[in-house]
Amino acid sequence: MNRHGSWKNILAMVSILIAISAALSGCAYNADLANVKPQLPDAAILDKLPLKAVVFIPESTRNYTQPTDVSSGCLAMHVTGNFGRIFAGTVEGTLKQVFEDLTVVKQPATGAYDILVEAAMTEYVYKAGCMGNPGSYGIVKGSIRALDTNGREIWRSQETSKRSSFTGSWQEFVPESMTSLVGAWAQDLTSQPEIRQLQKKTR
Repeated sequence: MNRHGSWKNILAMVSILIAISAALSGCAYNADLANVKPQLPDAAILDKLPLKAVVFIPESTRNYTQPTDVSSGCLAMHVTGNFGRIFAGTVEGTLKQVFEDLTVVKQPATGAYDILVEAAMTEYVYKAGCMGNPGSYGIVKGSIRALDTNGREIWRSQETSKRSSFTGSWQEFVPESMTSLVGAWAQDLTSQPEIRQLQKKTR
């Protein structure tokens, strides 16, 4: 066998070993979120606030499909899908547990409501680790605030990001990580004196 043929065989063996390693590590694949549904916090809010609320989520969030991949030292892996759609569904579903009356609007404007909630996701960061390099995680970055009927901000969450350690599959993990941040927002929102005071004014 000539030297050229030997190198071909060596390269073929290396390719096979890489493929086997990828299969064992579970990292060399694409995770598609196309059919993933939003998840809601486990603990539903039983006492809904008796307020007429509207929620606005910008199109830039709803159309967010380009997460930041910070994976390193690992075979290529890509998590693809409409992250913004999942986030928006999480926010809307959670706020339906918070308010007795909730309407989704395409533009924030003054109107016949008690409170306007604006929420946005600015970035989703993920790291895909391998068995030899564990530590996969996801970071949801965003903001949420509440305004009264005059457009005056009455509350804004100080928490603007949440990092979650990877568990299960990416199809399950991505919505779970979003739920973690949105759930914290909901708890903070419902505990604010300003919101409770607004509730008394509507009675």
